[in-house]
Amino acid sequence: MEVGEFVSKWMAAQSVSFGVALISGAQQLLHFLAQVDRQPCLYEALQSLEQSNGMRNAGFHCFPNLAGMTPHCPYNHLLTVLGSGMSIGSIRSDDAIETTKAFWEERFPHESYTLDLDQFHYDDQWTPPTEVLKRRRIKYDLEKAVTRQRTFLYQVSKPHMMVESFLSAAEQRYKAFLHLFKMTDCKVFLVPTYDIDLLWHTHQLNPKVYLVDLTRILGRVLEHDDTDTDRSSDQKLDEGFCQTAERWLQSYGSVYEKAGAMYRGEPPAPVYSSFQVPATGIPPNFTPIAPREIMQVYLTILRADGLPKKQGGIQVCLQLQKKCSAFKLKTPLIPSMSEPVWMHTWKFQAEKSTEGFLLELLRRHSRSVVQMFKGSDVLGYTSLSWESLLSTPTLSYSGWLSLTSPVSSVTKGPSLYVSVSLTPPQPAPQLFRLINSIPTDDKGYMGMGSLFHRSGCWLTRIVLDHANRQLFIIRARYSDGFTRTPEAQKCIYIHQGGWEYQSSRSIRGTAPATVVASLIVRASTVDTKWNLRPHLELNVNLNYQIGLVCGRKLDYEVKGASEDEEGGFVTLIRYNLVNSSMGKATALFNWRTGAMEVSPEESVVLVLLLSSIISKSVMDMKGVKVTFNQRRKPPSRSIGTTDEWGSVVLETKDESDRSMSLFYCWWAVHPIVWSSTFYTPSNTVFGASGCGAAGSCGAGACGGSACGGARCGGAAGGGCGGGCGG
Repeated sequence: MEVGEFVSKWMAAQSVSFGVALISGAQQLLHFLAQVDRQPCLYEALQSLEQSNGMRNAGFHCFPNLAGMTPHCPYNHLLTVLGSGMSIGSIRSDDAIETTKAFWEERFPHESYTLDLDQFHYDDQWTPPTEVLKRRRIKYDLEKAVTRQRTFLYQVSKPHMMVESFLSAAEQRYKAFLHLFKMTDCKVFLVPTYDIDLLWHTHQLNPKVYLVDLTRILGRVLEHDDTDTDRSSDQKLDEGFCQTAERWLQSYGSVYEKAGAMYRGEPPAPVYSSFQVPATGIPPNFTPIAPREIMQVYLTILRADGLPKKQGGIQVCLQLQKKCSAFKLKTPLIPSMSEPVWMHTWKFQAEKSTEGFLLELLRRHSRSVVQMFKGSDVLGYTSLSWESLLSTPTLSYSGWLSLTSPVSSVTKGPSLYVSVSLTPPQPAPQLFRLINSIPTDDKGYMGMGSLFHRSGCWLTRIVLDHANRQLFIIRARYSDGFTRTPEAQKCIYIHQGGWEYQSSRSIRGTAPATVVASLIVRASTVDTKWNLRPHLELNVNLNYQIGLVCGRKLDYEVKGASEDEEGGFVTLIRYNLVNSSMGKATALFNWRTGAMEVSPEESVVLVLLLSSIISKSVMDMKGVKVTFNQRRKPPSRSIGTTDEWGSVVLETKDESDRSMSLFYCWWAVHPIVWSSTFYTPSNTVFGASGCGAAGSCGAGACGGSACGGARCGGAAGGGCGGGCGG
C-alpha cells in the first residue's frame, strides 16, 4: 500500500468527533484513581458499604464523599442506574459533592456521608445477603472491576500520561482504533494499548455521550471487556493484540506499539511500614543540581529501498547524536539480493540532551577477509531530531527517510521506512557514584602530612554525577593522625562542590568550604547488644517520614531476583501518613558499589548521608580495619569525557553482548557485574576507568578501603569490606 493510502485512512479516522472533552476527562480520571489508590481500603468500599443499614435497603450503589466515582463498567449498567440524562463528566466536583451529600443525608439519615478512613473496617469473609444480591440493579461485578483499577492505574500512572500533548496523540489513536473496528465491521477482537484504553475508559464515564457517539461512528456500541487478564502466548489477549498490530500497520503504515503506552508488568508489591524515621528537607545553603529530562523511545526499522545490487549482507546501525559515542545498535543482517525487510524494534530511554538519533545503512562484504580489513560500506545515512518528533501531533513519525550517500557522485541514495514514537520529556532521577580519594586532614586538605606534622585523618570520598562532574566531597572523621577517633567525637561532613586548588599546577586540593550537611555519631547507651552500631542523630529541620527497606522495592523491584543479587541495595520510601500508607520509592542506593539514583523530589544530601551511615555501620560491625598507602596519588583533577552515564538506557537486556551492559539500567544488573564492567580499565566511556573507583565500603571495582587509602585490589570485591585493609 502506498503512503498516500495510509494518510487517507488516517485522515478518515480523524474526521469523527466526540461529545465530551476526552483529554481533560482523562486527566480528571487519572487524578481520581490516584486519590483512591492512596487509600487502599477504598478498593473494598463497595463491599463495606453494602454492610451498612442504608445500603441494605438501597437498590443501587453510592460512594460517600467520593462524588463522581464511577468504576469502569459497561455503559448499559451505568445508564440503568443513572438514567439516560446523566453525564458524569459534565458535573463540577464541588457541585457534585454538595448535591450528593444532601441526597445522601435525606435518604440515609443514620449513615454518615463522610467516610472516616481511620475507622474503616473491611471483613474479607463477609458476603452480601441473598436479598441484597437480588435487589441489585447492576448485574456487573463492580467489586472485581474496582479491584482491577489498581492494576490499570499502575499501567497509566507514569507522569507523561498527564501531559496534554501525549493525551492529544492518544485521542487521535483512539479515533484510529475505532476506525479499525469500523473497517472490520466490529467482527474482530481488537486490543487497545494503554493510551487508547485510558481514552476509552474516559469516554465510557459519560454513558449517554458514549452511546450517541459510538452509534453514530460504528452503528453500535462497543462493550469493553477487561476481565480477561491472561497475557500468555497464543491466548486471546496475545492473539488479539498481534491481530490489532497487523491490521494497524496494514491500514495506517505505522507500528501499533507506542512509547509510553505499553504493558509495564504486574504492579510491584506494596511496602507498608509501621516504623518510619524523620527526614530532612533541602538544606538552606544547598545549590540546586541541574535537572535531567528523559524520554521513552520506540524505533522500528521496517524495510529499505533503492539498494545497489551487490552481494553481501545489509543492516542498519543506530547511534545517538550526542553523549553516547560508544552506543551502537545494529539490526540483523539480511542478504542484499533479497528484499530488505527487518521489522526490528529498539526500545530505550534517552535524555533529551542527546538531541536525536542517527541511522546508517551498511553493507557487509561477502568475503570475510575483505570485511576484516575494509569494514562495512556505508550506503547512506540520515538523522532525526527529538524536537522534530515532539513537534508532531502524534509524537511520532512513520514513513520513508531519504538517506544521504557518502559518495558525492551518487545523486539519489537509498531510503529507509521507519516508525518511531516517543513520550514527552519528564524530569529524570539524578545518578551519582562514589569514588575513593586519599584521606584529608582536619582542614580538608588532601593528605595527612608527615609523621610529625599530622593534623587529623578523615576518610574521604568524591561524589560524581552522571556527567562525571565532582558535586560533593564526603568526609568522615577517622583519627587524629595517630589514634582512632572515639565514638562520641565521630562525625560526617558533606561539602558541596569539587576540590579547590591553589593554582593550576596543584595536584592536591582542599574540600570546599560549603558544608551542606553534617552528622554527629554517638554510641548508643540503650542498645548494649549492638554496641558497635552507632546512634545517629540528624540535626536539621524535619518535614516528612521515610522508610528504609533492604533490596529493590516498588518501582525498583526486580522480580525473581536472588538474595545475592539484592545485596547492598537499599530503597528509600517516602510516607505521607496523612494521605497514604503505601509510600513511594524516591531513591535507591547500593552501599557496596557506591552507585545511587535520586528522584527529583528527594533530597540528594539525605541519600548521601544515609548511604554513608549504612556503609560505616556495616564496617564497624564487621570490624573492618583501614590501612593507608602513603604512596597513593591524589585523584585526577578532571577526567575528560563527552559521554554521560544514563544518557541512554536499553529496556531489553542482551546477555550475549557484554559491551552493551553499560547501557542497561544500572540497578537491574548484578552489582558485581555492573561495577566490574563500569570500572574496568578499558572502559573510558564515562571517565570511569582507573584505580580509586570503589564503592562506599570498598567493595567496588578497585577493592579499596572506605577512605581510598588501601592499595588497588583489582576486580570487584564481594561483600562489604571486600578488599579493605590493603
